[in-house]
Amino acid sequence: MSKLKLHVVSRPDFITSNFADFQELIDLAINPNDIPHRFYCGGRGVWTFQTMLCLNYYYNGQIECTWGTECRSDAINLMHNDHYGSRVKPWVGVTVVARADRPPVIGADYVVEQNPEVASIPGRLFIPNWPQPGVKPRQRTDESIETVAFFGRVDSFPEAYREGTFKQRLAEQGIKLRISFDNWTNYQDVDVCISFRKSHDHKLARKPASKLINNWLGKTVMVCDDEPSYRAIRESELDYLIAKTPDEAFDAIMKLKNSPELYRQMREQGEKRLQVYSREAVAARWFSLFEDIWRKGLHNRPTFVRAVRFGFGKAIRPLTKKF
Repeated sequence: MSKLKLHVVSRPDFITSNFADFQELIDLAINPNDIPHRFYCGGRGVWTFQTMLCLNYYYNGQIECTWGTECRSDAINLMHNDHYGSRVKPWVGVTVVARADRPPVIGADYVVEQNPEVASIPGRLFIPNWPQPGVKPRQRTDESIETVAFFGRVDSFPEAYREGTFKQRLAEQGIKLRISFDNWTNYQDVDVCISFRKSHDHKLARKPASKLINNWLGKTVMVCDDEPSYRAIRESELDYLIAKTPDEAFDAIMKLKNSPELYRQMREQGEKRLQVYSREAVAARWFSLFEDIWRKGLHNRPTFVRAVRFGFGKAIRPLTKKF
């Protein structure tokens, strides 16, 4: 099979402001764990440029990497949902669109979903979001519980977990609560991660299980709400402990503190799950998808038919925002 061609499609201003040095990083075949912050802060860069960097590193020499502002007829065109529009001329070649946490994509050849529950719909494929680069895992190997941490955005973390009695009750048990709104990589002193959100609307079904996967990468244990994306990849109760209120979260943390054997089992389960959700495993999924597309060929439908299909999808998209 000839070397497959992967073409990332994005907006001119987005490329100029974020990825002016992209060719240099491609030439260096930079380790994805060492990529700059801008490649993993925001879905538009993660799903496209980070994907290309990772595949270029793990499958170096097997992929011809290019990027631009319009689709190519001789390549597999990868883009984020935000950049999927008539301006990029998606009817020119085969399109792979990462939906991320946006409304459904209609009219693309392949749609990549970050939640396997949503990907069960025909025409959609599940590929996990890339794990957090640069994670510094927990250093201690014992089962003691000294630090509980939240990693995420300030606007999504409920105040009930950062103020009031929750933090005080943990402190009374000798446990520190660390809230990291900016640094999402340092798990070195963390024993338990927590994940809760302010909102619980239909958009949760679009969210990835990133916090859970990054927790496994950080060699810690998760206490969290039973979000759709977490539940969709859950194998057993050893993947995470469920809590829906601060009281339930405190009880779950105490359960881990008082049961070192449970803590050990959950850490071992996390190591096992990384066989499927590590960066190398995600790269293998992407490469398998692109290999399959390349093998099938890029010109199975006339350009006119592709253009009509795209136009129909854009026309009905406003009716599909909740699905």
